[in-house]
Amino acid sequence: MSVKFKTVKNKFPEMQERLQALNGKKIEVGCIQGGHTWLAAIHEYGCNIPVTPKMRAFLHYKGVHLDKKTTVIKIPERSFLRTGHDKSINDVMDQIGLLLGQVVGGTMTEDQLLEAVGLLLSSKIKEYATELSKPPNSSFTVEEKGSSNPLVDTGAMIGGISFRVK
Repeated sequence: MSVKFKTVKNKFPEMQERLQALNGKKIEVGCIQGGHTWLAAIHEYGCNIPVTPKMRAFLHYKGVHLDKKTTVIKIPERSFLRTGHDKSINDVMDQIGLLLGQVVGGTMTEDQLLEAVGLLLSSKIKEYATELSKPPNSSFTVEEKGSSNPLVDTGAMIGGISFRVK
């Protein structure tokens, strides 16, 4: 018994070309632009704020009486970008595997794939940042902003998490 087959068209060169178009492309996710980039960096890495006489007087007025030996107020690290990425990357990679099949098959463009991945990862990081609860805010901060969620105040910083394709 013999089997013969004939291909109508060799699509392998097109498939290879589509995959090559992705070579060297990157997706950056974070607070890339806007007024909250500085705030994201403070929360991502933490920050030490020197206590000035003016700050000490303001806090005293607000009911926070710092010890005279206190020279720095420490904002703890709340890594929402790095940890959000690390907790989400396996799900994102699974989705990429599915979407690559569509790119190879020609039902999705390379740009559409990159946009989909950027949207997915930025959404996952936003979700992680919204749910983050540790380390908690100080009681003064909770009272001032009316919320115990460390990264949510107006929502502008988390809303500013976006992506760009390079």
